[in-house]
Amino acid sequence: MAAPPPPYDSVVIDGQNNGDGDETVASPGQATSPTTTGDLVVKVYDPVKQGEGIGAYVSYRVSTETSLPQYAQRDVEVIRRFRDFAWLSKKLGEKNPGVIVPPLPEKDVIQKYSMGTDFIERRCHALNVFVNRLCAHPVLKFSSELQFFLEAAETAWQLEVTSASADTGAVKKGFLGAKKFFKGVASSTTSLITGKTADESEDPEYLQVKTYAQALETHMGEMYAHADKLASRQRKLFKAMEAFGEGLSKLGEKEDEGSKVGSQFVKVAEKLLKDETIGGVLTDLDLQFVEPMKEYSRHVKSLRTVMSDRSSALQRQHDKKASVESKKNALAKLRATPGVKEEKLSDAEQRLNESTRKLDEANDRYDLMKERMKTEVAAYHGQRKTDLLYTLEGLASKQAALAEEQAKQWKDLVTALTAAA
Repeated sequence: MAAPPPPYDSVVIDGQNNGDGDETVASPGQATSPTTTGDLVVKVYDPVKQGEGIGAYVSYRVSTETSLPQYAQRDVEVIRRFRDFAWLSKKLGEKNPGVIVPPLPEKDVIQKYSMGTDFIERRCHALNVFVNRLCAHPVLKFSSELQFFLEAAETAWQLEVTSASADTGAVKKGFLGAKKFFKGVASSTTSLITGKTADESEDPEYLQVKTYAQALETHMGEMYAHADKLASRQRKLFKAMEAFGEGLSKLGEKEDEGSKVGSQFVKVAEKLLKDETIGGVLTDLDLQFVEPMKEYSRHVKSLRTVMSDRSSALQRQHDKKASVESKKNALAKLRATPGVKEEKLSDAEQRLNESTRKLDEANDRYDLMKERMKTEVAAYHGQRKTDLLYTLEGLASKQAALAEEQAKQWKDLVTALTAAA
């Protein structure tokens, strides 16, 4: 297992709140379903399979209670499917540079086509967490995209999604190759002005946080994998106990009727396995422990995505600076050339003005991302720490209740076996 990342306090960006001190502690329920504020409460529930075969999908009810003035109704309920949540996530990422958009559950083609009950329940739970994190975010909470998602009627919603899909398809075909090319160029281009790559000209404090996030992503992925193994082994333990009880019961059928050892063990074992405390723990183990750990792992990737976007924005800024310098030199050369037509000079000036405008846009976008990320990274760290603590607290509480119930049932079995002997 990889070493954990260094303490966050050692790499915090200057000016950020490191999440300690006056940090607000959330309710235990926040670990698996972040609490929304009273003016915007959303619930994703009632998943229903629609259709059969390759075209099958699951629809979800999304209910909203709000007192925010921009909403047309205080209570509204809509039907959405996974691709609609994906539309919302994509739009929020495009419209809010520098903001860490909470992660969607990843696509699982095999599980999707099997449409098992467990898969549907886990996805519904994850989508509920996704939407509630949006509603708790100080910027995303007030986005027009979230409002449209929550209250748009079916007709208006389908028109928007269909239109967006058509636009994406038309652009994607023509620019996919170019996008891949420029993405590769951006990662290695050196500024003609500073002689540095984009990352080399970043704030040293930010580069420390970027390195920290890389280590955190690896570590959280491993923590999720171990959580999944822990839950799987506990389920297997109870399955093995059940199988042993069944075997002992069959053995008891061949024994003398006076021997009650097998039947006594089976009675207690069955009671142990069917007990609501144990059954509840095994059910909650996935939704309240494994799934949150999985979501925390995905959330680090959302943080890393924003950092990657910031690097791209800085590279674009460098490229636009180089373009402005190039056009300034071209214009100066034309002005120094005798007999140049006024039309050529005018064209060169227009190209310089356009490049300058694009540079201003690149500067504004990068500066916006820098300012937003100062608070975003700190808020992410504080929320992750709070969520993780409550997830572990919930796990410890459930396991303690489970151990107490097991001890009680095993003591009862000891008493019964002693009497039978």
